[in-house]
Amino acid sequence: MMLRSAIYIGSVMHRRLKPRAHLFRYRAFWLLIDLDELDMLNDRLRLFSYNRPNVFSLHDKDHGDGSSTAVRVQVEDRLREAGIDISGGSIRLLCMPRTLGYCFNPLSIYFCCRADGSPAALIYQVHNTFG
Repeated sequence: MMLRSAIYIGSVMHRRLKPRAHLFRYRAFWLLIDLDELDMLNDRLRLFSYNRPNVFSLHDKDHGDGSSTAVRVQVEDRLREAGIDISGGSIRLLCMPRTLGYCFNPLSIYFCCRADGSPAALIYQVHNTFG
């Protein structure tokens, strides 16, 4: 079976000009996870877990409203509230996973498609790094 989930490797850069010039850049990676593949990824990948500790993990409570409700259910509810019906289409989440239990994920992007694969919605969830 071919997985639709993937790893994206890149870098993050921040530049500030005032009050003093400041620049940093570091390498980072993001996971693009098809939410329907979470259980399979949990079973097949030794270093990745869903809702339990591992080297890399994804926990429902780190996304959406912060509850333990499955992320897919939360996204479907949000889409329904907006009058968008994906009727069994895919939802893919681009995010940084927990790494060794530490969660730093400034942005989650949900790519929501209809059953025929056409785009239906994009949801951006910005996580405030200061609580």
